Amino acid sequence: MTSERDFLRKLQATFPIRPPVVTGIGDDGAVLRPDENSDQVIVTDMLLDGVHFDLKTTSPSLAGRKAVAVNLSDLAAMGCTPESAFVSIAVPRSVPDYEQFLKSLYQGIQEIASQWNFTIAGGDTNSWDGPFAINVCLTGRPYAESPVLRSTAQVGDVLAVSGPLGGSLCRDRHLTFEPRLRLSEWLCRHWRPSAMMDISDGLAIDLSRMMEASGTGAVLWQDSIPIHADVAASESHADRLQHALSDGEDFELLVALPADVRDCADFRNYWQAAGGQLIGEVTADSGKCILRSSDGMSSRELESTGWQHFWSIRKLVRHGRKRVNETVWPMVCCRDHCEPLHESYLVRCCRRASPLSELPRWACGC
Repeated sequence: MTSERDFLRKLQATFPIRPPVVTGIGDDGAVLRPDENSDQVIVTDMLLDGVHFDLKTTSPSLAGRKAVAVNLSDLAAMGCTPESAFVSIAVPRSVPDYEQFLKSLYQGIQEIASQWNFTIAGGDTNSWDGPFAINVCLTGRPYAESPVLRSTAQVGDVLAVSGPLGGSLCRDRHLTFEPRLRLSEWLCRHWRPSAMMDISDGLAIDLSRMMEASGTGAVLWQDSIPIHADVAASESHADRLQHALSDGEDFELLVALPADVRDCADFRNYWQAAGGQLIGEVTADSGKCILRSSDGMSSRELESTGWQHFWSIRKLVRHGRKRVNETVWPMVCCRDHCEPLHESYLVRCCRRASPLSELPRWACGC
């Protein structure tokens, strides 16, 4: 099956850049230059019930908040402040109380829009027989003279993340995270990052995307990668590290910065106070990402594990993910009983998760 990355490469070849677009498909957002003196950044994301949240356990308010927040995270990654939003929704006809559902949904949207001082300028509404879907488009303008791209990392740059990673699905952090707009503004006004992107699909796969776009490689310092407290302490260190590398839905910033920030006390103090960590460096070994131990005695090539559209099936469950047959499958905690997770896709079990096509009967072993 075609991966998301392959699909985007085909789109880039099919739809070349034409003015006023100066940065198109492949970054966290598109950059338009309507005149010589200003850039405008456009970001958009579609979220689906059953993929990005579960309305059986998530309020419409939190779903609406997340739909806006993930776009704010994209703007933060581009070094931009939000200006306006456009919200389009498809509401299932099976919703028992349309008025209450929409009131709750737009309450979540309104709260985060007010927090970041922008308004909803338009959108569209539809009803259908499928699951709830919401698409948000945000416009933004750069904090500095121009947006920050993912494609401009430089050899010798230091790599940093803005906070600990992994376990975001376990405690519903993916619904309540704070977009890193203030930290993005501080970086752009004081340090001008070489490149930035947000970590939505997992550090490993998002790092590989940044390095591919920049024509560079990377070395990650294994012991410097911050692991979130939401990742169970009872797991082995190797498993906890894998959660940090591939769980995704963290919405922290991955940043490439000039190497001299390492020696700057002001940067280190502010970055650490914000929860950030220096985790590696950019190399000239194009497309190759290496995970290296702190003593330098061991290293291995970093697999691009994480979420890929058209390749993995992601469900919001309570205990992270596990690789099965080269695909990232969700796992749930041992308090749950074995049961179908979603029609013909998965069986969930306290020991493993597998496609139902591989399980002709209840053969999970519990």
